[in-house]
Amino acid sequence: MTAPDGRSRISYKERIARGAVGMPANHIELLTRKPSRAEWQELAAWLAELWPNDEYTAIVAEAKHDDGS
Repeated sequence: MTAPDGRSRISYKERIARGAVGMPANHIELLTRKPSRAEWQELAAWLAELWPNDEYTAIVAEAKHDDGS
């Protein structure tokens, strides 16, 4: 997720998130920004294309069952 206004100041929460995943401090994308409606719609379209029969839901449910959750 790219910063919408190109701010150079990084929040404490963002620095912690970047450190947790090993992302460089000067990377232009933000991990903690909520995706826009258009980004959610694009993601939904990709998922529908990748798993037209909703296989992903079955994979997640099976993994959850295997973990005992």
